[in-house]
Amino acid sequence: MTAPAILLAELKRGLKNHLAYPVQAACEIITVIFTTVAVPSLLEGSFPRGISGVAVESPEKVVALAAAFVALIGLQIVHRVVREESDLGALEQLCLTPIGLPSLIVFRCTADTIRIMPVVLIVAGMVSPSQQVGPILLMVSVIVLFMNMGMLGIGFFLGSLTLIVKRLGFIPNLASLALLPLALSPSGELPQAVEVLGSVLPFAHGVRLMEPALKGFPVTLWISSLVKLCILSGLWLILGIRCFVMAERFAKDRGLLGKH
Repeated sequence: MTAPAILLAELKRGLKNHLAYPVQAACEIITVIFTTVAVPSLLEGSFPRGISGVAVESPEKVVALAAAFVALIGLQIVHRVVREESDLGALEQLCLTPIGLPSLIVFRCTADTIRIMPVVLIVAGMVSPSQQVGPILLMVSVIVLFMNMGMLGIGFFLGSLTLIVKRLGFIPNLASLALLPLALSPSGELPQAVEVLGSVLPFAHGVRLMEPALKGFPVTLWISSLVKLCILSGLWLILGIRCFVMAERFAKDRGLLGKH
């Protein structure tokens, strides 16, 4: 199968799940939109007025929180695929497919990111100036896609532990919770240790880019930061996949692939 065919198959798989449980899918979408708009405003002591068309006080926090839901996909999908396919007894077969398990995970993450992207764009459109909404949505899409590419790389590192040690689902969950302070707090108000950690996390770089993107700053003023995000995410993804492949070989040699 070609790459577009695999991606299309993954998109159809996720769409079938949504169509099978439409009420659950609608509730999840409404919850994400309401949470991302309400939480930042309530933390600042004001009512979330973005839904009524009035700009919220910190639109960059609103969109950053929406981006956190995308980052959860990258962080958790490797562990989830390993666990689910291991429970089905199909993990060893997937490792022997021509495309390989890491490639399948990349396609699945891409498909899930595409599916949730409209929700992020709805949130960004609600808090963006109407006269600049088109360019803003384009820039937010680019930032979120590159950001989640790097978060998937971190997910591969966490998934490597799942392949070898097993039953470490709490680690991706804890890593996901750590994203919330980065999404809701200005960079200057975070502890020094968190700032240092954020300097190597694609999510933190993506969050910082939300403000100039949403305020319509010229791209030339923050294109260097976007390039840094691309390079950082690319490094995380390459190193994460290499680590996962090594863990996959280790688990295969010791007969651990079919166990979870």
